[in-house]
Order: sequence, then structure tokens, then C-alpha cells
Amino acid sequence: MVGLKRNIRKISKYFMRDNLILTAGAGLGFCSSLAVTNKLENSLTMGLGVTLVTAGSFCLVYPFKRLISTAGTHHKISLLMIIVSVFVAIFGFFAQAFVPEITSNIKAYIDLITTNCIVLAVISEGLTVDFWEAQKKILKACLGYSAALILLAFLREPLGFGTVMGFPVLSDTFPRVVLMVTPVGGFFALAAFRLLLRPFLLKTGIVCQEASSCECASSATHEWVPMATPRPKRGISRTFLIATGLGVCLFVSFIVHIETIPALHQYFIVLFPVLLNALFFDGIVLSKLLGLCPLINKSRQIDAAWKMGVAVIIVTTLSTALNWLVYHNILVRCSDFLSKYSSLPIRLENIFYLTVFIVTIAVFVQILSVLLRKFARNIYEQMGQFLELITVNCIVLASATFTIPTGAKFLVTTVTAFGYGLHWMMVVVWLALLRRQRLFVPTTAWDEDTIAILILGIMAAIFTGIGMIHIF
Repeated sequence: MVGLKRNIRKISKYFMRDNLILTAGAGLGFCSSLAVTNKLENSLTMGLGVTLVTAGSFCLVYPFKRLISTAGTHHKISLLMIIVSVFVAIFGFFAQAFVPEITSNIKAYIDLITTNCIVLAVISEGLTVDFWEAQKKILKACLGYSAALILLAFLREPLGFGTVMGFPVLSDTFPRVVLMVTPVGGFFALAAFRLLLRPFLLKTGIVCQEASSCECASSATHEWVPMATPRPKRGISRTFLIATGLGVCLFVSFIVHIETIPALHQYFIVLFPVLLNALFFDGIVLSKLLGLCPLINKSRQIDAAWKMGVAVIIVTTLSTALNWLVYHNILVRCSDFLSKYSSLPIRLENIFYLTVFIVTIAVFVQILSVLLRKFARNIYEQMGQFLELITVNCIVLASATFTIPTGAKFLVTTVTAFGYGLHWMMVVVWLALLRRQRLFVPTTAWDEDTIAILILGIMAAIFTGIGMIHIF
């Protein structure tokens, strides 16, 4: 019995210590862990997909690790995402063949494995060690990710649906907690697990309180860190107030006088509800649970939050518009051309759209960085580092995969992407302002991120209530 307990504890340590979702300070992979865990079958499929895609991609990347390691940060990330997108497409085809019903429910999030922070981080770390050591790290991270998904599903599905894998586990008289199957429930479930499970894991020794005071932590040299001096509070400048007032006046004037131009009035009637829907009612963060990893990390400082938000708006809007042109003018036309000379019903837009979107985004971000560096050096110095990080922000890819394959028109797609970017910026700035007010006193960075998740859940609850209001 003692040996069994020792083995269980050893195995638990292997994939629960430094778990990137449940126990890490700045967790990764939050998006899919909140979106797919309302059912256990979805969690198992996503966990299997992340494991297979990560292992397969690393096996293909490892022989070229010297070439990839010597490349710049942006080129390295772009190459890894392109290779991962190929394996994601392969896994998507197999999942569609064997579990079509589950795949149809989480197809959008299977595609977004391409930008999963855990996949890219583990592969990048694996390139610095030998092959089998890297495989151990991959297995540890993927098992921890899958375990987190399963734990969240075991909480959300029984309470929300009363079932586990389709089998009833609670009586019909037991009240259903509908909150657990909504995006809001995902935030609260993850925050609850991180707050309640952490003391148990610490007590059993599975995870460590601090890296310097636990036997399972690796030894590290401690350097003296100077104490940060508090910055003086800055008031609102007169220039900002004047600019804000002029902007509000121009917007009100545009709304009032738009009826005088019939063409613009017609576009306004169609596109304004689309913008409001993407900004408030169907937001990319609070409704679709995407973009959480960079949002939590960049919301620690207000300055970094709004700069990252501006970069996200620019890249998301322009890259989605460019992807629409590439999708319809290249992929669709090439498929139509091949269908004339081939008896096989091959549609390139259904097979290669994910890889093409990634290539377009990577190339666009690189070109934008070069142009800013040459013609607008000051702007590049302000947000150049954020442009490189946007490539792995899942909302950039999601804004294309959620709208373009559905057949949306060019203007609708572009306005939706702009609304998604504006929504992300709005949420990250709000969260940064709330975290700056010190509404809570965290003991560690881990606690601070957990409370940030809880605040996002409250925001999502508010926006869910707003979304129930039928305006149009």
C-alpha cells in the first residue's frame, strides 16, 4: 500500500509539478482550457490533439534545430507555427473521420492549437536539449495540460449537464448549474481550481511553494534585485482631454450627418451592428475565450497594455483583410481551376487555409516591422517588441478562421476583425487599471494571475448580461 501511494505521488509530481494551467505563475494555454472543458469528451480530444501535434511537430523540427535556433525570434516563431499548422490540419482530418460530432463542436479550437502557447513553448525549449530529454519535457507538459482539462471537465460537465461522457451521474431532480457550461463558468472553474487545489498540492509535496526552498526545485543563483521605487501619480494631461473631446465631437457629427449620404448610410446600417456585436455581444475574449495568455501577462502594466492593444488592432484588422483576399483570390480560384481538370473534389481552401493564414500573418507582421523600422522609427521603438508577440496571439488567427471560411463579405470580415481587436484592447486596459488599484493583496505572482482570471470572469458575466439585450 505504501509503495502504491509512493508511485501515485511520483506520477502525480511528473505531470502536476509546474503545471502550466493549474499551478504555474503565468499560465499558458488558458484559452482552450476554458473553451472546451464544458464536456469531458471535448477535453480528451483536445488533450490528445495537443500531445500528438506537439510530438509530431518536434520530431520534424529537431533535425533542423541549429538552423531554427540561429534564426531571429520572429522567423523562429513563424517557422514553428507553419510546421505546427500542418500537423493540426492532419489531426483535424483524422478527428473529423473518427469523432465527427465532437470535432464539429470544437473545430475552431482545434485549428487554434497552431497558436497554443504550450505547444510553441515546449518545442522551443526542446530545441535546447537532446532528443529524448525533450520528449520527456513534451510528455510532461502535454500530460499536465490534459490533466488540467480533465479536472475542469469533471467539475463543469456534471454540474452543468448532469452527465460524464454522456452517461448520467446526477439525478434529474438535482439542480443544474447552467453557469458551468457557459464561458463565464470556465473563468470561475479555473480560478476555483487554482485557489483550492494549490494548498492540497503544496501539502502533498507535488508542487513547491518557492523554487529556493523546496527539494524538487532546481538550484539557482540568487541575485540582488533593487527595490522598485513607486512612480509618482500622473494626472490627465490637457492634450489628452482636448483630443478626447474632439474625437467625441467628430464621432457624434459623423453619426448625425451620415444620413445625408445614402451610400454611407446604407453601409452604416449594415456594419455598425457588426462592429457592436464584435465589440460587446460576441467579444473575442469574454465570449470566445481567446487571447487570454498575452492579455494576463500584458495587463500588469497600463503602458504595456494599451501599446499591445494598439498593435493588436492594427495587425488583426489588416492581416484579416489580407487573408480574405488571399483566401478568395488564390485558394478559391485555384480550387475552381483544378476542378475543371480533375475528377477528384479537391478544395484547397478546405485543406490549406490554416497554413496559408499563418504564412500571411507572419509575412505581414514582418513587412510591417520593416516599414515601421525604416519610416517610423519612434513608433517601432514603442511597439516593435509587441509586433513580434502578436504573431502567436490566437485572436489574430481566430479573426480569420471564424469569419472568412463562413463566406462573410470583405467589409463585414474587416469590421469584425477591427471589433475583435478593439475588444481585446478594451479588456486588457480595464484589467490593467483594476490590477493597478490593488483591489487584492497577492502573496505570489501565481495568486495575482488567479485573481486576474476571477476578474475576467466577472467581466464576462457582465458582458453576457449585456449580450442578452436585443437592440437590433
